[in-house]
This record gives sequence, C-alpha cells and structure tokens, in this order.
Amino acid sequence: MLGGLWRWVRWVAALCVLVLLIDLFFVIVIWVDGTQALGRLIATERQILGLDSSTDAGRFVDATVTAAHDWVLVKTGLGTWLTTQRSGLLAALIDGLWVLVETALLGLQLFAMRLAVLILSLPLFVLVGTTAVADGLYGWLMRRTGGGRESGFIYHRAKRAVPVFLLLVWAVYLVPPVPMNPRWVIPPFVVLFAIALRLRVSYFKKYI
Repeated sequence: MLGGLWRWVRWVAALCVLVLLIDLFFVIVIWVDGTQALGRLIATERQILGLDSSTDAGRFVDATVTAAHDWVLVKTGLGTWLTTQRSGLLAALIDGLWVLVETALLGLQLFAMRLAVLILSLPLFVLVGTTAVADGLYGWLMRRTGGGRESGFIYHRAKRAVPVFLLLVWAVYLVPPVPMNPRWVIPPFVVLFAIALRLRVSYFKKYI
C-alpha cells in the first residue's frame, strides 16, 4: 500500500514540475502580458467553477489553496526569504528571476484549485466504480455458470487501462494553462474508467 501511495506522490510531484514548465513557457513565450494572463486564467476558472465561500465545496477549494500556499511559502520560510532578498545582496538576481517566482506562485494557486476539484470528484469515481464492479461480477458469474469464453487479451488490457485513465484525468485537467471546465473534462474519464473496471472484473478468470 505504501508503495502505491509513493507512486502517486511521485506522479503528483512530476505533474507539479511539468505544470510549472508549461506555465513558464506560456508566460514568457505565448502570452504578451505574461503573469497577468495567468492571473486572469485563475479568475476565469473560479468563475467557471462558480466557487462560493459559503458552500462546502467553495470552502474546501479555498482551504486547499491556502494550505498549498502555507506549506510551500510559510512553513518553509521561502516567502520570507524571497521578500528579504529583494532588498538584500541577491536583489538583482531575484528581480531578474521574479517572473519565475510570480509564475510559480500563480501556478501553485491554479494547481491547488484544480487538485481540490479532483479530490471533490473522487466520490463520483468511487460510486461509478462500485457500480462497474457489481455489474462486472454479475458478468463474471454468468460466464462461470454459462460456459462463456475467457479472454486474457481483454482482461490484461482492461487491467492496465484502469490506472491509465485515472492518471490521464489528472494530467489532462491539471496541466493545460487554459480555462478548464471539470463538468466537461472529468465525466468522460469517469465513463472510460468504469468501462475498463467492468471489463477487468467480468473477464477475470472463471475459476478462482
């Protein structure tokens, strides 16, 4: 279990680095007004999500963004160090790289906001996944009692597809620095995840 958790942590860390690199590319190369465009993207996404601090979902998203800010900047002392160095010996270097710092801070806010949305969507994956498993078990039982054929080809590919679809929804929703509406992005992956899980269960070997 710890090994699986560690793999997920590594994937999230790799996504963080990828998001920062892509955000920097857009800020420096694509967007004319740089970090201002990234700030507008955050505002647009909050409007798309319809976040309201009076709702549980809104409070959770805000709390996730605040927690990410506190862990990265406050608890590490990085925020205080950057503020101090802007008027210290490294002022010229910090000022020269300030676009990198601003991009990282805004990118962290957007990443945390989207991560909170994905966490809020987990019950949907659990509910649909449970239904897919129940339906898959019924199909497995019918094959076992009715003499249906086995297909190792389908089973092994469905087995690999389950985690792939979970990782893809994270990558597709977290990485692009463009407005993303989770109502359109997440449901297709939920359906694909459920289909793969259903096939994995139903085409499991007939005799255990």
